[in-house]
Amino acid sequence: MILTQKSKRYMENKDKEIKEDNRICRALIEPQAEGADFDFVAVAVPSENGQINYNWRDDEYYNQVLRTAPENINADRLDSGLPLFDNHVYDKSAMNILGITTGFEFTERGLEVKCKFGNRADMALRNDVKEGIIKTVSIEGSIQRYEVERKAGELPIYFATLWTPESLSFAPVPNDIGAQIEVERAIKQQIAKEAEIKTEPKTETKTDNYKSLINKF
Repeated sequence: MILTQKSKRYMENKDKEIKEDNRICRALIEPQAEGADFDFVAVAVPSENGQINYNWRDDEYYNQVLRTAPENINADRLDSGLPLFDNHVYDKSAMNILGITTGFEFTERGLEVKCKFGNRADMALRNDVKEGIIKTVSIEGSIQRYEVERKAGELPIYFATLWTPESLSFAPVPNDIGAQIEVERAIKQQIAKEAEIKTEPKTETKTDNYKSLINKF
């Protein structure tokens, strides 16, 4: 069997349980009433947090879903409180922090995180959250383990079965919504790629060998 360099890298890594990958999970904002000791709850609902990404290693688009049950989340950082930023900032210094998480729990809806504004959060932002103008927040973190589900004619789904929340951000143009615009194009491209592989001659065939490998993923 002849393997491409990409296939060799796949074979070398396919049995590794840990895959480091920085990703975001969208969470719905629920403002709290006056007098509460926190300002809003960020609810990370699994059905709402899917986003389209591109896997350069395996050359495919995929739909990523972060599972939110207790066994799927490393809560070490949540226990100590996560910083709340304005956007997906690269400079995550103290000067850019707008608040902090003050608690969390797992419910039938998924992960629910309590958030409290700090002194750098102005009244306009507070009112936009309270009045429902800002409806979502990003929970950013690193993914340590995936499970992949594949069905013919559909994008594969990468379920994050172990990940670590690290920060929250108010992203005015969230990555996942932008990615949804290209879902149809991504699916068509993936189907065309699969059709091309099926019609190639079965004699030697680096692509067929590689395809058989990723089907085992």
